[in-house]
Amino acid sequence: MLQSERESQSHSWFSITNRFPRFFSKSLNASTPHVTDNYRPDIDGLRAFAVVSVVLYHAFPKVITGGYVGVDVFFVISGFLISKILFAEITEHRFTFRAFYGRRIRRIFPALAVCLVAVLAFGFISLMPSELAQLGKHVFFGAGFLSNIVLWSESGYFDHAASLKPLLHLWSLGIEEQFYILWPALLWMAFRMKARMGRLLAVLFLASFAINIALSINNIVDDFYLPVSRFWELLAGAGLAWWRPIVLTSSARSWISFGGLTALLISVALFTPELRFPGWLALLPVAGAVAVILAGREAMVNRIVLSNRAVIFVGLISYPLYLWHWPLISYAYIIRLGKPPTPLMALGLVAASLLLAWATYRFVENPVRFGAHRHRRTQIVAACVAALGACGLAVWTKSGFPERFPLLPGIDIRKIGDAKLDADFKATNGMEVLDHGWTLVTQLGHGERKVALSGDSMLFHYGPRVQQLADDGQLAANTYFVTGPRCPPVPKVIQRDKFARCIDLPGILVDLVRRQNVQSVVLGAAWAGYSDEGMLIERDGGRLPLNIKEGMDAFYANLEDYVRLLQRHGAKVYLVLGVPQHQRFNPGEMVTRGVAGVRIAPDVENAVPIAGLRSAHGAADAKLRTVSEHTGAVLLDPLPDICGGGEGCSPFFGVGEPKFSDRVHLRPIFVREHLRFLDPLLK
Repeated sequence: MLQSERESQSHSWFSITNRFPRFFSKSLNASTPHVTDNYRPDIDGLRAFAVVSVVLYHAFPKVITGGYVGVDVFFVISGFLISKILFAEITEHRFTFRAFYGRRIRRIFPALAVCLVAVLAFGFISLMPSELAQLGKHVFFGAGFLSNIVLWSESGYFDHAASLKPLLHLWSLGIEEQFYILWPALLWMAFRMKARMGRLLAVLFLASFAINIALSINNIVDDFYLPVSRFWELLAGAGLAWWRPIVLTSSARSWISFGGLTALLISVALFTPELRFPGWLALLPVAGAVAVILAGREAMVNRIVLSNRAVIFVGLISYPLYLWHWPLISYAYIIRLGKPPTPLMALGLVAASLLLAWATYRFVENPVRFGAHRHRRTQIVAACVAALGACGLAVWTKSGFPERFPLLPGIDIRKIGDAKLDADFKATNGMEVLDHGWTLVTQLGHGERKVALSGDSMLFHYGPRVQQLADDGQLAANTYFVTGPRCPPVPKVIQRDKFARCIDLPGILVDLVRRQNVQSVVLGAAWAGYSDEGMLIERDGGRLPLNIKEGMDAFYANLEDYVRLLQRHGAKVYLVLGVPQHQRFNPGEMVTRGVAGVRIAPDVENAVPIAGLRSAHGAADAKLRTVSEHTGAVLLDPLPDICGGGEGCSPFFGVGEPKFSDRVHLRPIFVREHLRFLDPLLK
């Protein structure tokens, strides 16, 4: 009788363990209390390929650039093994929901519970209140297998960096378990209704794949996290489990397995995080995994490479290895204030992950899955995960227990933590969203006078001041925002990836000015931030990189031409000088971190000299002054509102409230009351 996906993967280990190192042999023997002839060591080897790809991608993201496809391989394997069990049990009238979900609980919950306990416990030591609150939220949703949904809801331009979320990797577990909430019931009903299973699988596969393609075009974040656009990958494995084995020659099987492995290696080596994945691209690793499984255990690659004893061992511990590796790496990022681990540190974290995975597999997972009193143990581990979910909820609702930290005169670590989560590229509550593509067009207020503010997030963060004027009944202008994340209000700036769509912003603004007869246009951006490698500017029929002097000259020449174009349409143009930037303004650097905990940085209250802030923007401000002299555009300077009239600029306002949410973006709570340089245009 098939007991679980691993039990369907059992086999006589005597020929393997006789010559295997004693340490590994004990693990292998412990994993196989039920011995059948159905075991395929090559699938454990494929598991090893998948988990090693993911682990190395996270540890060395600039080297193993496509390792994230390992998750897609896991989906195919899981769909194949679980569906094979379901098909067998349902056709033989042995299937019960209680037995199925009991196996899932014993398979998934033990290692997950241990990992959640460790991650949450260390969070109490190493995280600030707002960070711990977010971790509690992720523990709560992780225990309910909804991590993908909560991460999807948090996604956006100002989303907390992925590397700083220790439970980010549970998104894939959420998708898998959401599939298995629906799949057994659907199969059971289909068999009772004598539905054509092949046709059902094909329809479901094509529907999910079509949704995947549609979302990859319109919203890649939705495509990545939502379950319905990922189910086709599990269904690919399910289809493989349903259709009868194809009679193939030994040579054909070997070529199929070689082709499958080649597809997987190409995906890992050539894919990059910037690609629109999954989309069409996911077909390559999914097809590769299907080919390897289809080829069978006797295919050359499967027999020689994937059935190697060391590879099998990694496959056996793949699940706890997947659970452990990312929290260790993520906490390394957190302790190092966002900097990636050094190569030597990354190697150490991988080694620690392997050790923890083996210990979890040997002393937690196997005893629960294969020991006596399975029903009682199922109830215990289910209760443990439920209790952990409740603990996460408590941590979340209690705002990360800020009382863990002593109050210091003038400094409140809770406010520092809150400031880190205070940025968002979203319209204020009173704004009417006219267009919600990559370029966000909003409108607020009424009146004959019409003002348009356009640029990137460094311009849009002034929105809360406009909202405050509207709330106070002082907004006298019909005010538009035409903005986009990292979108300069300069024509013909060519960027890569999702930011390539920024090229549309200047045209959208001109069209708005012409249609609405806008009298005043305010242009603002992180002017000094557009010199990254890979950015280009078109000028006089050619393209220049923006990280060279000639490229920046062309950038400001295009800006000058654009100002004149807006003026020809009857608009008076204003240019906003750069916002002061300094690492000490960043709430994330107001604390020092270590393995032992969090402390306030000793110089956190010291003001930053104004002269230094001015010099950091000196070159960009000089270029803007030149554009102003040539076109008559009016310069607006936000620095006095941000820093006051003294010689230094404090990182704080009020009672210990940071002004910034990160190194460059102002907090809405500060902007609403203190940024008044736009008032003459709006009041």
